[in-house]
Amino acid sequence: MKAALLILAHGSPRPEGNDDVWRVVEAVRGRGLFDRVSAGFLECAEPNIPRAIDEAVAAGAQCVVAVPYFLHTGNHVCEDIPSLLEDAQKRHPGVEFLLGPYIGRSSHVTEILANRARSALAGDTQVRKRGR
Repeated sequence: MKAALLILAHGSPRPEGNDDVWRVVEAVRGRGLFDRVSAGFLECAEPNIPRAIDEAVAAGAQCVVAVPYFLHTGNHVCEDIPSLLEDAQKRHPGVEFLLGPYIGRSSHVTEILANRARSALAGDTQVRKRGR
């Protein structure tokens, strides 16, 4: 079965604000686990989620796995994304759509946060206090 992974993000009006999402797409694509890996954005960036879904199906995906690149279970994760996938299922009844858990559900997030805090204490910061 030809499977596509869609990494679903909010999107930023600043193009560089979306660069991290595209880096993740490239890293996952490089693992060769899916026939197609792409991003879809809720707002402010392209492709939007419906277009990303339609492009995956047009490329031959028989299964579309959508993973929200979100940290918290807000309206986007609980309502907007499931609704967009329901709409996609109506447009593409012969395709299987799977919604994976959002990134914030991973126990790895806690470890990453702790590592970032230790790095900051060691002097690896992006923003310095005034007077430094």
